[in-house]
Amino acid sequence: MTLHDHVGVVAPGTSLDRREALVAAARSRGFATSVDEELRDARERLADLGEPVPSLAAARRRVAEAEADIDETRERVATLRGRLRATDDGEVEEAYRAAVRELTEAETERAAAAEALADARRRAREARDEREERLRLEDRVANLERQAREELIEAVRPAVDEAVGAAPGSGASSYEAAAPVTAALALIRVGRVRTPVVLACRRFESGKDAEAWLSAPVYRL
Repeated sequence: MTLHDHVGVVAPGTSLDRREALVAAARSRGFATSVDEELRDARERLADLGEPVPSLAAARRRVAEAEADIDETRERVATLRGRLRATDDGEVEEAYRAAVRELTEAETERAAAAEALADARRRAREARDEREERLRLEDRVANLERQAREELIEAVRPAVDEAVGAAPGSGASSYEAAAPVTAALALIRVGRVRTPVVLACRRFESGKDAEAWLSAPVYRL
């Protein structure tokens, strides 16, 4: 979320995720952390990982169906061969030759199905390895994100505390102790907000005064 997402409307009763808003304020000023490059690399590696483990059920079913087809066709070939030995009927001979062709096709299909099953098993092993790598990277990304947030918060907190103390109508000396409206105003002053902020609070005499103190464009209600 951008800083404007947190402080786009400042009004009594404003709800503020204070830690994330501090992070957004720091990022709006272009602050970097010691783990930014490592975090970016971990996110890219996570995005490059393959899909979840593929199912082997369809590949196994294809092999079983091919083997069943071969068994059935072999029986038919054997039956027709026996009939052909007992007769010189042209139709029986044609049926026998057709059955032999079907048996050849069935054996070709079984070979292809077996190869597909072997490939699916290989992909499943690779996918399991990738799943372990995914879990490791997800943990790494989460840890790096936490570290980055802490660094950003610490980098911007002193300036925000100072802005809280200087905010019109404040009465607080720290960001944590400030009312939500005061905290939001301090964030805007410290951060960089280019999209106009809606002010529905009575803290400034005019919109011009508000813009001057906040260093941001405002709509004052």
